[in-house]
Amino acid sequence: MLGKDVKFKDLFQVGSYVDVSAITKGKGIEGPITRWGVKKKQHKSRKSVRALGTLGPISPATIMYTVPRAGQRGLHQRLEYNKRILIVGNTVEKEQELISARGFDHFGVVKGDYVVIKGSVPGAVKRLIKIRYPIRSKASKAVEPKIVEVVA
Repeated sequence: MLGKDVKFKDLFQVGSYVDVSAITKGKGIEGPITRWGVKKKQHKSRKSVRALGTLGPISPATIMYTVPRAGQRGLHQRLEYNKRILIVGNTVEKEQELISARGFDHFGVVKGDYVVIKGSVPGAVKRLIKIRYPIRSKASKAVEPKIVEVVA
């Protein structure tokens, strides 16, 4: 297959499971309340409401890595396991009339091959996504799903 064009439907079949990996949406620098879900302090407890109550004990005089701190949120590589392939198509060959002529919001018109996967996929719009065979496989046999309606 080296040097040849490889189509998605040559590698994966409809109804099979795949693992999806991508870089998540970046949120910038966030505090511990948003980043780790730490509770806000009470109304009159301290001057700061959104800061941590304590960074740890007095001895040892270092801050442990497990203490939730402010920092980068998002823009991390994440892997989603066992996502089912629902539809594999091509807009040029008109295999399925799934894609509307006006396109999708915040994306545009789809040209060429496309794949519809059940569930969420990490990453922003138009970001590169890696799809591979599952390492924690669910089903041994790929059964084609029955799709009643597609809402875009």
